[in-house]
Amino acid sequence: MSTVLSVGLALPEHKVTQQEIAEFSRAHFGGRLAHHAQLMNVFTNAQIDARYFVAPLAWFAESHHSLKERNDLHIRSAHALSCTAAQQALDRAGLAPKDVDYVVAVSTTGMATPSLDAMLIDGLDMGRHTKRAPMWGLGCAGGVAGLSRAAEFTLAYPDKVALLVAVETCSITFQFNDFSKKNFVATSLFADGAAAVVIAGEERMRRLPPHPARDMLQYIGSYSTLFPDSRHVMGWDVIDSGLSVIFAPEIPARVARDMRPEVDRLLAQHDLQPADARHYVLHPGGARVLEAYLAGIGLQHDDLKYAWQVLRDYGNMSSPTVLYVLEHMLADPAHTMKPGEYVIMGALGPGFSSELALLRGC
Repeated sequence: MSTVLSVGLALPEHKVTQQEIAEFSRAHFGGRLAHHAQLMNVFTNAQIDARYFVAPLAWFAESHHSLKERNDLHIRSAHALSCTAAQQALDRAGLAPKDVDYVVAVSTTGMATPSLDAMLIDGLDMGRHTKRAPMWGLGCAGGVAGLSRAAEFTLAYPDKVALLVAVETCSITFQFNDFSKKNFVATSLFADGAAAVVIAGEERMRRLPPHPARDMLQYIGSYSTLFPDSRHVMGWDVIDSGLSVIFAPEIPARVARDMRPEVDRLLAQHDLQPADARHYVLHPGGARVLEAYLAGIGLQHDDLKYAWQVLRDYGNMSSPTVLYVLEHMLADPAHTMKPGEYVIMGALGPGFSSELALLRGC
């Protein structure tokens, strides 16, 4: 059995309110996007109060940023955020960087070779024989997929410790000269951040001393789905000035239709029924996505209260966001999880794809 020991978080320095971003978008898109005035309610309907960016708001008002400039900013920012989140997760687990045997690094908003995991190993002075697995292209689904791959390593090597780091700089994919509805909607949602998770194998758990700050969940299994003929739904177009978002209007409808069968199949793999899932940690891709979860899976608003909270306070950071939801649930002293209660983690990403993980309270 593998155990999730801790979650660490990191945010960039530039906090911007949703009202400030709305005013920026009003000035930028006004007169250039059809029905712009009517579309401005997307900023209110998003149910986001504030977000964090790796660049100040003035950066987005400059007319041209090349792919190289954006990517250099991504590498610098992602490295710093990764180190901060990883160190916090290790501190919370009562472990040191040299205790890590395997690093999974998830990101989709920039490119780096050597990859971010290599920079992280150097930055935290981990062991030079640390195994690593960079994961690129999973988008919002990367947090759940990365946690599952890290946990599976510790199932195969139960005396080892794995570290997952998910980091994204979604904000800098904003395209100044793109006055499309999809670019406009992205300005109402996207944000930047990083999260890290420490996972230990069963044998390693026996050797770990008690740690008062350690919140633990057992990893049970995962379920991955790639939906056919759906590559148009979500992703990036690579253009001369960076990454241009792909958003299909059908995303909420797909969530409402497709998520419940996937959850049921994950549970059935472990001889469980839907009623056995007591807690849900789902990626808050937006308010409409969360509402689709409620309708499709048959949940109550309070079942996703941590997802709503993360969306309100941070926006959609892509892959790290679901890990923020997990951290907020574990950190809430009012949250009660009995040993043996099951947790569903879930996120949807490019492909179009679904990634689910089943956890259990210790």
